[in-house]
Amino acid sequence: MPPTVAPNDWRMTLTFCLLILLLVVLQKLAGAARKPPPAAARRFFWACPLMATDSVARITPGGQGVFVPTLARLAVAVAGFLAAHWLLGKAARMLGANGIGLSYLGAPILWLASLVFSPLAQLIYLPSGRLLPEVHDNLFAARGVADFWGQRWNLWMSDWFRQVIFRPMRRRPGLAVAVVFLVSGVIHEFVINLGLWIVTGRNQFGSMMVYFGLQAVGLFIERAWLAEHTRLKRVWGWIVVLGPVPLLINEGLLRTLHFWP
Repeated sequence: MPPTVAPNDWRMTLTFCLLILLLVVLQKLAGAARKPPPAAARRFFWACPLMATDSVARITPGGQGVFVPTLARLAVAVAGFLAAHWLLGKAARMLGANGIGLSYLGAPILWLASLVFSPLAQLIYLPSGRLLPEVHDNLFAARGVADFWGQRWNLWMSDWFRQVIFRPMRRRPGLAVAVVFLVSGVIHEFVINLGLWIVTGRNQFGSMMVYFGLQAVGLFIERAWLAEHTRLKRVWGWIVVLGPVPLLINEGLLRTLHFWP
């Protein structure tokens, strides 16, 4: 972490959180319009951060035995995030990293930040007697591009995409994939590039659309030529996800994470 944090970075973090909140409300409305939550969980659905009623169906009971392990996971995640933030920030300053290099160094920071969110959200809603589902599922076991985005990273969002886009378009799966990545690009433009423009006036619009467009291309290539090549598909998946990551982890997201020099 830099010795001092610019006021713009705090404003960027706040703007990011407000835009995320607005986005979740809009996604809830779209999800509930497609599949209303069950009556028994209706109030909880509107009070919790889950966007799809399919995610609500994956909630498990949260008894007293869940609190301590969840708190321990949160403590480990916070410690890991802070340690990596400090170490990678120091490495960035020593190497004089900026631009592309800083984006790659910021990738584990983003991942660790997301690991903090999951147990934190679970602890907040644990008094209701419900344990929210995990956000991620063993990312490093991803077997390719499709597996990473569909079954590993941000399962809350994956539930929403399946409910709102994939099921209505199940007869046209190729088009559904393209629409999902198009919507992903728009969502990230909204919460990151719009936030950067609001706070600093800097225009980086389009980078998220390009990144998620490349993910769609990578997935189609994977399905067309790598379906029978398990090991190569794994390598291809990480190349596609991490190769163009500077388009995703740009100044806006780095400022949000307080990792901008």
